[in-house]
Amino acid sequence: MRDEGRDDYWHLGLNTLVKTNGNPDTVAGGPKMPFCSELWDAISRYIYAGLQGGSIMEGWMAQENTMITCCNDGTRPVIVKIERIDYE
Repeated sequence: MRDEGRDDYWHLGLNTLVKTNGNPDTVAGGPKMPFCSELWDAISRYIYAGLQGGSIMEGWMAQENTMITCCNDGTRPVIVKIERIDYE
């Protein structure tokens, strides 16, 4: 998230969680738990594109601001939905 001087992108997504049904303190991206470094390595380029207002998956997904991807851990893959939320 980048607003008013914050730049959580460089802290493995710490405190970038927008919505969860669980306890935010125990969910990756919450205020106390950054993403796994391998997962962050796999998704950070898409997060960065979204932060810049770019298209994440134009032509591949029904909505160009949404992407479904996973980490590169073949034995314990984590599936992630990335969505760019535009606001004024």
